[in-house]
Amino acid sequence: MAEVPHNPKTLRQVIEGASRAVGKIDMHGLRGITGLSITEIEDMALALVALGLIATPPGEAPPDTLILTRKEAQDGQ
Repeated sequence: MAEVPHNPKTLRQVIEGASRAVGKIDMHGLRGITGLSITEIEDMALALVALGLIATPPGEAPPDTLILTRKEAQDGQ
């Protein structure tokens, strides 16, 4: 597995970055998507994980449950 560098951003900073990226997409449509920076894409991905989205490895079928609730995440499910 690839080494993932530590992200020094706070959760608030990540969510703000994701919000700006979504705003860019909302304003510019497809052109907004293609104009996103790597940082903006990373913020959106981290925001999804923070909101409970389960990552599905490439080539594998998605799990039955795609989003964990906060309680499920705390219980380690």
